[in-house]
Amino acid sequence: MKIDTQGMSFGTEKSGKSLQEQRDAIPPLKVNKMNLISDALKVELKELINEVLDEKITKILRVGAEYERIKDHD
Repeated sequence: MKIDTQGMSFGTEKSGKSLQEQRDAIPPLKVNKMNLISDALKVELKELINEVLDEKITKILRVGAEYERIKDHD
């Protein structure tokens, strides 16, 4: 018993095409670009993320400077 899933098996008598011919017959994938968020929201989020990162870097530098001050004092 041979199982044929919708005629997609290679070498069936129905198609008569080689595997490469079958692959070539498949049309290229059409990709529809879809933006999930607007361009304005992207800009706003980018600004917000950069602001948070700047605050984090400032805090790290401040803590590092205090550490150096304490280290030099001892």
